[in-house]
Amino acid sequence: MTLDRERPARVARWTLLLVILAAASAARLWQLTAGVPYAVGIDEPQVVDRAIRILKTGDWNTHFFDYPSLVIYFHAAVAVVRFLWGALNAEWASLDGFTVFAIYKAGRIAAALVGVATVWLTYRLGVELGSRRVGLLAAAQMAVRPMHVRESRYILTDVPMTALMTLATWFAVRAARIGTVRAYAWAGAICGLAAAAKYTGGIAFAAVAVAWLINERQSRDRGLKIGAAAGAAALAFFIGAPYTLLDMPSFLDGFAAQFSRFAEPSRVADPTWLVYTKHLWMGGQVAFVFALAGLVVVLARRSSRALWAPPLAAAAVYFYELSIHSHAFGRYALPLLPVLSLLAAAAALELLTLAGWVPALSRPPGRTVVLSAIIIALLYGSIDDTLSWLDQQKRADTRAIAADWLKDNAPKGTRIAVENSGPTYLDSAGLKLAPTEVLLDHDLTWYRQNVDYLIVSASDLTRYQEILASGPTVFQISPTPQRWGPPIRIVRIVKMQN
Repeated sequence: MTLDRERPARVARWTLLLVILAAASAARLWQLTAGVPYAVGIDEPQVVDRAIRILKTGDWNTHFFDYPSLVIYFHAAVAVVRFLWGALNAEWASLDGFTVFAIYKAGRIAAALVGVATVWLTYRLGVELGSRRVGLLAAAQMAVRPMHVRESRYILTDVPMTALMTLATWFAVRAARIGTVRAYAWAGAICGLAAAAKYTGGIAFAAVAVAWLINERQSRDRGLKIGAAAGAAALAFFIGAPYTLLDMPSFLDGFAAQFSRFAEPSRVADPTWLVYTKHLWMGGQVAFVFALAGLVVVLARRSSRALWAPPLAAAAVYFYELSIHSHAFGRYALPLLPVLSLLAAAAALELLTLAGWVPALSRPPGRTVVLSAIIIALLYGSIDDTLSWLDQQKRADTRAIAADWLKDNAPKGTRIAVENSGPTYLDSAGLKLAPTEVLLDHDLTWYRQNVDYLIVSASDLTRYQEILASGPTVFQISPTPQRWGPPIRIVRIVKMQN
């Protein structure tokens, strides 16, 4: 009889979870190829180009250590599968025919599915924290959080790291409950993979350490448990990023260069912690307030304090790490979203319980009204922002418009110098690219000898006066509310006469 009574509730939970995952999938897969190939996301080529290089050379050393290699390996594997599938369907007969569009479409689908998996992992973490309802409500928030929807569409390291950090936190809470050496080893291994996706992902180990400190103080094998976790973390990291050992000098140089840049003085007026707080606030104001209330709720109750300690510790350490670095990008805050969503869900359900003290709201119809109002309050702002952003993906991009002008006006083989914030993959249109990330990397003499056109994509042109004076500006476009992208100026270089 008990099973018969539980079955409808179980079916309802699974149905609701499937609806949430379907909504998450739709949001992340809609307009997925917007901007490909001439206006891809900033830093996407850092991953994609190295993945393709692996396919074409067979060299698994990425020769790039600003971040580890696991995500690059993942997208190399995705590209291999897409290439083989295309070959089976006669789309191409060699790697030379493997198109940029096909590579990005497959990679972005994989990235979006990782984002959807994070929604499910948030639910599972909520269940591990003791409440399926908290898990469902947190997953619903993650499904439509504009920051996570947006970043799940790009081939970058942040969303995979967020997924792995959420998985590691779940496994840390699980290890605290099970209390076995194997459970701690698995939790540590996932932390190692998170670090192999992006160095800061290793902060997830704070969740494992706190779970161990709270629950294993009296355990006879406590040393073995933390040792297994640390050893598994190190092993998993080196499996996911093997050339940190095999090419240690390059790794040390790349790691030092990356983090020394982060240590430079901040270029913004606000302190870094406030910048990230604003990003999290803009992603859902009501949910942010609920998350703060949820933090008070879980810390105030002795029964939940120890249970929630691992995810809260990992989130606190991660936020501190973000706050001490000068370079601030909104996507860096992504790993905080699952914990914030869970805290907001905990506060929402606490509010529902408090509403039950009011006689008129204690009956099922009243509770339904209150719960519906809470859900609408938590989700409406995020849904509205997400739909607005998705609609904007239909708009033109200045980089794509500039690329179309070049295709129409520059003969194939024309030599182009373009900044990394400008149009991407112009070589797929038959143009030749000069190696540069920022036009200021070379002097004007070098450009006169090596290129025919310069593409300026900087907003501040103070230091570009010599470049702009090197020849006529043959094309110019600026962003407007109707089109995305940076301001673009194409300058035709006037060659010096001998």
